[in-house]
Amino acid sequence: MDRALAAIMRFSQLAVSNGVDRLEAFATSAVRDATNGGELLTAIHSMTGCPIKVLDGQEEALLSAQALQHGLHVEDGIIADLGGGSLELAALHHGEVKQMISLPLGTMRLQAKMSGDMAKMKKEICATLDEIDWLGKYAGKTLFPIGGAWRAFARLKIKESGYPLDIIHGYTVPVDSAVETATLLMELPKKSLADLENVVRQRRMSMPLTGLLLNELTDRTKPATVTFSAVGVREGYVYGHMPRDQIADDPLAAATSAFAERESRFNKTDEALLQWLSPVLSVENRRRRRLQLAVCALSDIAWRDHPDYRASFAFDRTIEYPFFGIDHMERAFIALTIYLRYGGKPSDKRVSHIGSLLSKRAIRRAETLGFGLRLAYRISGGNPGLLEQSRLEIKDDQLSLILPGGGAAPMHARVARSFERLCQARKIKMGPITETK
Repeated sequence: MDRALAAIMRFSQLAVSNGVDRLEAFATSAVRDATNGGELLTAIHSMTGCPIKVLDGQEEALLSAQALQHGLHVEDGIIADLGGGSLELAALHHGEVKQMISLPLGTMRLQAKMSGDMAKMKKEICATLDEIDWLGKYAGKTLFPIGGAWRAFARLKIKESGYPLDIIHGYTVPVDSAVETATLLMELPKKSLADLENVVRQRRMSMPLTGLLLNELTDRTKPATVTFSAVGVREGYVYGHMPRDQIADDPLAAATSAFAERESRFNKTDEALLQWLSPVLSVENRRRRRLQLAVCALSDIAWRDHPDYRASFAFDRTIEYPFFGIDHMERAFIALTIYLRYGGKPSDKRVSHIGSLLSKRAIRRAETLGFGLRLAYRISGGNPGLLEQSRLEIKDDQLSLILPGGGAAPMHARVARSFERLCQARKIKMGPITETK
């Protein structure tokens, strides 16, 4: 209790010193079920003046589901939010939360109750999960683990598999691969657990239980894949307090728009760029179009950087930026496309490590969009007015470039070379470059 009070007091002081004029706090199952929970809440209120809202299990599950919807832009799947005191499960179907339940299967609770006995903990977990009749109704969907224990599991999985991105949020693995790692953790002796370098010390001994919970959940939900989330109840709570117009925003569009506003010369050029490139872009679904718009919004973020390093700087920023609403394949697509827009090559060692995340078709789409953007900037310098005076045109199975007459756009070798690369990426015959009269 003393440690909890000290931590709360520190955060309260930090909030006050940073000018926070509204402070809200909530507690979950650890306080809700603790015998001295009321005493702790009274002490916190006395020290900080901030009342603590104690969430019930249904509220926890709902907030986790809301966080996932906003944080990964998903509409279907099973959410599993694992904490020290409880496990919250929720079923998401077509964007609506259909089922919710809070279970007394937190890692700390189980270990304390069963004295770390794996056989007893498995019996308790199985008996509890077997009472939930809706778990099997969503087979074939994705399981979304949320919480610190799952994040530790994901971090370990990333390191041991040599995965190309050291990012937990949106990390997806086939269910068989997740089960394999979980089973190995369940069988590790205590000495080996103590030596797990990629897991923080306080979570090492709970990793076998974390693996056991994952195995039992996947056995009943029958997911196709497992996707880890770095957002949870806290983000869901904030999400629930946002204005309705902000909630309706696409999180990816909001992030890229804000990024571009800070870093680009010209704002709100994404629609104009995408429209200009539409002749060479295949008809895409809604999810791919939002990626294209995101890339177009970010296409001028490195203009201040040294010309020799623009591609690498732009790649690093986009691959590591904390975007919400995308998975790792989409993140890789954005970063690769921006890299190509700034003159990088798909074969460069700097980007080759993300190639495994993208299909050959996705890489082709990245090349077409990236080289197309490079051509657009060669012609216009990013100025929407100049871009509108030129166009791409497909006729007789060849791509032509029409530029404004009177010297308003450059007619030099760099434009021709960029146009040629675009045609190669699009796999279309290169037509003439002409000027309007």
